[in-house]
Amino acid sequence: MTIIEPHKAKLYIGEFLYVIALLALFSVLSIFLYNRNVNLRYNISAKEKAAQSIEVQNADLRNELYTKTDVKNLSNFIQEHNLIQDRNPDYIEHKALANR
Repeated sequence: MTIIEPHKAKLYIGEFLYVIALLALFSVLSIFLYNRNVNLRYNISAKEKAAQSIEVQNADLRNELYTKTDVKNLSNFIQEHNLIQDRNPDYIEHKALANR
């Protein structure tokens, strides 16, 4: 018995084109995702630099505040503004607080 196989050397052109199309799609998708990843990392580093500069400004402002409110600098402040230290200060008291 003879079996006839007329398309024995069948080329798989359709399947080959599907594979090529999938490879092209995946390559474009991977390039897109890579670009998004790079942009995200750049934005994160920019935000970190901004946060660091804000931390430095915060430290400078705190240092300035602490130097201005330091007790050692109080005598200089008194001399600059011609203030006189009261030896016997009179404090205002509220009667409700004084009776406690």
